[in-house]
Amino acid sequence: MTLMRTGLLAVLLSASSLAPALAQQGQSGSMSDMKGMDMKGADMKSMNPMQKESMAAMDKMNKAMMEGMMDADPDVAWLKSMAAHHQGAVDMSEIALKHIKDESVRKEARKAMEENEKSIK
Repeated sequence: MTLMRTGLLAVLLSASSLAPALAQQGQSGSMSDMKGMDMKGADMKSMNPMQKESMAAMDKMNKAMMEGMMDADPDVAWLKSMAAHHQGAVDMSEIALKHIKDESVRKEARKAMEENEKSIK
């Protein structure tokens, strides 16, 4: 549990420190619009269904995070951005559960989904 919280904190801190720079790059929210994160070599045709669905969920999450970060009130901007981030985790966990077969990985996906659902309610 502590390891998961530490990892989540690291992701949150990374996301919150990157959001202003990413927001300046444009409002499209597409992963391909982010310099250094353009997913070079990520040919959609060669991706499996889980990869395609996850990429779409990440694009949706990133767009919502950047839009949230544009709120003039820093407190509200952070809250909106983190709500989008946690919703993205829920969406990606749901996608994973449709495709993952290993029960230990499914357990982690369910746990991530439940924890992130709690955080956005």
